[in-house]
Amino acid sequence: MVAKTRDDNADGVKSFFWVVDLSIHLVLWLLLASILAVLADLAAAHTLWRDDPVGGVQELLRYYLNETTDPGLAGRAADAAYWGWFGWTGVDASARAWEAGVLASNGLGSYLRPAFSGATREALIVAMYGVKLFGVRIAMLVMTIPQFALAIAIAVLDGLVARYVRRAQGGHESATRYHHAKHFLTFGVIPLTAVIWLVAPVRLPIYLVFWPVSVMMMIAVWNMAKYFKKYT
Repeated sequence: MVAKTRDDNADGVKSFFWVVDLSIHLVLWLLLASILAVLADLAAAHTLWRDDPVGGVQELLRYYLNETTDPGLAGRAADAAYWGWFGWTGVDASARAWEAGVLASNGLGSYLRPAFSGATREALIVAMYGVKLFGVRIAMLVMTIPQFALAIAIAVLDGLVARYVRRAQGGHESATRYHHAKHFLTFGVIPLTAVIWLVAPVRLPIYLVFWPVSVMMMIAVWNMAKYFKKYT
C-alpha cells in the first residue's frame, strides 16, 4: 500500500513537471545531435573536403544561409550554438588570444596552445564552423514547424471524420494500426528526419525534406486519429 502511494506521488510530480522533463530531454538530444554533427563534419573534412577542409565547411554554411528564408534568425541561431560550444568555455577567447600572440606560454593557458597549431587547429576551425552550421539548420527546422503543424491539423481533422464514419457504420478500431502509426511517427519519421537534417554534412534542399516527411506524417497522424480510442 505504501509502495503504491509512493508510485502515485512520483507520477503526480512527474506529470506536474512535464515541461521541465521535456526540456531536459530536448537539451540532451540537441547536445547529442550537435556532437554527432561535429563528428560528421570532421569525417567529411578528411574525406569529402580533403583538399580544403575549412573551405568545404564554409561553403556548406554559406549554402544553408542562402537557403533559409530568414538569414537574420539563422545567423542568431548560429551565434547561439557557437557560444554554447566555444563561447562560455573560453575556447573562442583563447583562439583570439593565440592569433594576437598573447596566449599564455605557461600555466593553464599553455595547455591550449597545441590546439591552435597544425592539423589540430584545422580540425578546431572545422568544428567551429560546423557548430554554426548546426545552429543554422536548427533555425531552418524550427521555421518549418508552422507548415508541419498545418499538415498535422488537416490529417487530424480528416482522421476524426473517418473515425466518426466508422463508428456510424458499426466498424471497430484497430489498436495495432494505431500503435504502429504512433511508433512510426515518434520513433521513425520525426527523430530520423531531424538527425539526418542536422547531422549529414551534405547539401539537402529543404523542399526535398519537407514534402516527403509531411506526407508520411500526415498518413501516420491520420491513422492515429481514425483508430483513436476503443469503441464497439
